[in-house]
Amino acid sequence: MEILSVSLTFFKVGIVAFGGGWSVVGLIKQEIVPHWMSADAFNSLIAIAQSTPGPIALNAATLVGWQRAGFWGALTATFSVIAFPLLAMSLALAFSKYIPLKKNLADESLRSGSIAMILMTLWTLLPRTTMPMSWIFVLASFAITAFTEFNGVWVILGAGALNMVLGALH
Repeated sequence: MEILSVSLTFFKVGIVAFGGGWSVVGLIKQEIVPHWMSADAFNSLIAIAQSTPGPIALNAATLVGWQRAGFWGALTATFSVIAFPLLAMSLALAFSKYIPLKKNLADESLRSGSIAMILMTLWTLLPRTTMPMSWIFVLASFAITAFTEFNGVWVILGAGALNMVLGALH
């Protein structure tokens, strides 16, 4: 029964997982935190899913499936998260010559949905802190990456290192 529950959850995630990457993290959190893990465990899950090769949703499905139902849970959750996209692409390919598609309209629709999903993720992952230093790091990192040519990898590493140094001083 646990395998079915995990599979259905990640099938739902796969249905709306357009935009990929960080756009689905908020949805995954909404689906699994109240049922299967704490918010801290979820943050660890995302760190692990982000540090392993592959899409976050796929890695998260595999990890949650493994934790909840072992090997078969991991296998079915992994397949469940990709089942709908595979089906949708197959159907779109099969019927593409019969259905006229306005590319600009499709692009705009997908872009709007992706932005909404990314904003949902941002909202769920916003630091729930009143400490001004956290917000200074967030705003400074955003400004540096958005308005300069500075590589985002170095901004992330620098912010992490600076935060660790400041934490050690307290």
